[in-house]
Amino acid sequence: MTKAREIYILLLFILIIGLWSSDACFGELMIYPHRGFSEVSLETGGKSVNPYTDVMFEVVFERPDGSKVAADGFYDGEGIFKARAYCDMMGRWRWRSSSNIKYLDKKSGVFEVKPSSLKGKLRLHKKDRRQFAYDNGEWFLHIGDTGYRYVTQTEPKWREYIDQAAKMGATKIRTWFCQGRSDVQVLFSNERKELNLAYWQEIDRRLRYAFERHPQIIFELIPYGEDTAELHRYDRNDEGAKLIARYAQARFSALPNIYWCISNDREIVTGGKLTGRKVLRETIDKIGKDMAAREPWGTLITNHQSRWKGYDFVDAAWSDIITLEDLDQVEGKIFKEYYGKRAVPMVLDEDRYEHWRNPKHDRYFFRRLMWASLLSGGHATYGGLKTYEPYDGNTAGMQGYFDAIAADKLEHGADDFVHIHKFFKDSGLTLVNMKPDDAIVGNEPGRFKCIRDDKTYIVYLANPDSSKPGEANVSSGIANVVIRLPEKTFTVRWFNPRSARWTDGKNVSGGRQRLTVPAGGDWILLLRSGRSPGAKGPLRIHPENPGYFTDGSGKVIDVKPKFDLTRFI
Repeated sequence: MTKAREIYILLLFILIIGLWSSDACFGELMIYPHRGFSEVSLETGGKSVNPYTDVMFEVVFERPDGSKVAADGFYDGEGIFKARAYCDMMGRWRWRSSSNIKYLDKKSGVFEVKPSSLKGKLRLHKKDRRQFAYDNGEWFLHIGDTGYRYVTQTEPKWREYIDQAAKMGATKIRTWFCQGRSDVQVLFSNERKELNLAYWQEIDRRLRYAFERHPQIIFELIPYGEDTAELHRYDRNDEGAKLIARYAQARFSALPNIYWCISNDREIVTGGKLTGRKVLRETIDKIGKDMAAREPWGTLITNHQSRWKGYDFVDAAWSDIITLEDLDQVEGKIFKEYYGKRAVPMVLDEDRYEHWRNPKHDRYFFRRLMWASLLSGGHATYGGLKTYEPYDGNTAGMQGYFDAIAADKLEHGADDFVHIHKFFKDSGLTLVNMKPDDAIVGNEPGRFKCIRDDKTYIVYLANPDSSKPGEANVSSGIANVVIRLPEKTFTVRWFNPRSARWTDGKNVSGGRQRLTVPAGGDWILLLRSGRSPGAKGPLRIHPENPGYFTDGSGKVIDVKPKFDLTRFI
């Protein structure tokens, strides 16, 4: 044997031993971004059984700290089964599969999770459970939009919709799995014995498109939509009805940009004849319990019910969010009703739409609704076009917000949402641990909304020209507000919610103060004591990710190049 060949064999042997000792496979070690998602893919010998009902496939993911999560896998066509993990911890992960199919059983592997600037899944804020946070701890400013048919395969303008929703300032999108408004039967094939895989794959593609380009946007996924009959089938233990939630969770729960809403706009009842949109409370409760028991990654769960019917699952252990539908909540009364019932986020997911029960002055109505909701301790959602109907080139279907504005299909209803972002960015504030307090400004919530803590007061002077919310426009008159303050010195700043411009006022001391806006229209009053407005404090190392810093408000300061997400999606 030649010397060169001996060296070659020795190097090959060293390489093999190195691979074994590091638990790596003969291939590139997969790397995923922190707070992104990973994917395990295994191939069987072909389709000999029903892959949706006859195959048990589970993967146990072991985090770097040794904790383990068991997640159901899902069939993705052509003999391929996959399982996904939400990458909530940096370091080396391990996984091991189990199945009743030998090709899927007792497989194992490793992957690495590296630092990234992704914010992660939606959570309840650790310091104030009435507020949302991203998984990195950053406060989540909820500005909802209604995009029911975003994942529906027949919608041609879905890209324009999501790209422009991000530009408009939306951070939450409501979307369902329906193709027709009141049914989800497109999810099935072969007489409900199997799933329409192409449809599910298209849902997947559109959610990943949004995640790649706009990871700050969270989708409220509604798997059963408004299909009352399918919900009744679930109550009768129909296997197809159960499969919808089970497969949806296996496929999508690890995605960082989703949470679950079981159904939409159903009338929840405790008994009687189940006509129209009526669904038994125990049916939704059963689905919620099943989903919560199966949920591997802590994805939030809620349900949505019909207008003026409140929320029937406030105390349900599986329910993370109080989701509401009402009308003309520009005074925030419904949030006051639910505030003391349970400390979880309250979301008004439907009020008026620009094309359904449309207000007379869209831009003012939705600006007022959003600010009033936030200062009531709640969160609101906008509705523009008829996204519950198929695209028709007119006012129905998924379309870009700004395209619709340019075509005179919308009346600028969401134009001022970006200014809400600017208010909180400029001030360095969040609403964490702030309490609604309309009494301090005279208990006139139609005119003044207030939220505060010990040092900061935020007041919205709505200045409507009518007492009828659906007809009111913003007045050109000069508004003023009387507020009772503690004995401190407060800086005064005025924020114009129509232009995002700030105006400084004169400092005020405590006691009863009458403050007058700089000009006509509606205004935000910001009063602060103890710190200069907008002061954010020293930089600190992020408590969970040492590669980043936070300012005095806890906001993440990105001082490193962003993680190239396109490499992994």
